[in-house]
Amino acid sequence: MAPTAMGRRQMLLPMGLTGGQMLSRLALIVACSAYTVAGPALILLNNHIMNGLSFPYPIALSAFGVIFSAAVCRLLIITGLVPLTRPELTCSRGFLVLNTLPLAALAALTLSLGNSAYIYLSVATCQILKALTPGMTLFMAYALRIEEPNGIIIGCVMIICIGTAMASSGELDAQVWALFLRC
Repeated sequence: MAPTAMGRRQMLLPMGLTGGQMLSRLALIVACSAYTVAGPALILLNNHIMNGLSFPYPIALSAFGVIFSAAVCRLLIITGLVPLTRPELTCSRGFLVLNTLPLAALAALTLSLGNSAYIYLSVATCQILKALTPGMTLFMAYALRIEEPNGIIIGCVMIICIGTAMASSGELDAQVWALFLRC
C-alpha cells in the first residue's frame, strides 16, 4: 500500500499503478484501438460507396464526414462537455479570415482530391501513396523556410519516398494525373 497526498492509503496494482492510473491507461488503449480500426474501416466504406454503389461525388462524400464532425463538435461545445479555451476568438473576424477560412479551404481541397483518387486508383495504391506525406511535409517546411532539415531526417524521408515509389510502380493501369490527386 502506498500513501496518498491526503494520508489515506491506496492499493497498488501489480505494475505499481493505482486503480485510477490503470483505468486511464486502459482508456488510452481503447481509444487508440478504436482509432486504428476506424481509419481503415472508413477508407473501405468510402471505397464501397464510390465504387460499389457507383456514387461519383467524392466531394459530397467528404462533405458528409466534415459536416458530421462539425455537428458533433458543436454539440459537445453547446452541452459543455468540451469547453472553449479561447472563446474570444469565436467572434474575431481576423481569426476567421487569417486562420479558419484558409484551413477550411485547404482541408476541403485535401479531402476532395484524396477521395477523387479512390475512383481511379485501388485502395491499396492510395494507401501506399499516403506514405509520401513525410516527403511532402519536409519539402514544404523547407520551401516555406519553416524548418531546415538535417541530413539524417532527409535520409530517412528519402528512404520512405523511394520505398513508396517502388511499391506504387506496380500499379499498371494507374493514370498519372490520378496519382497526383492522391499526393
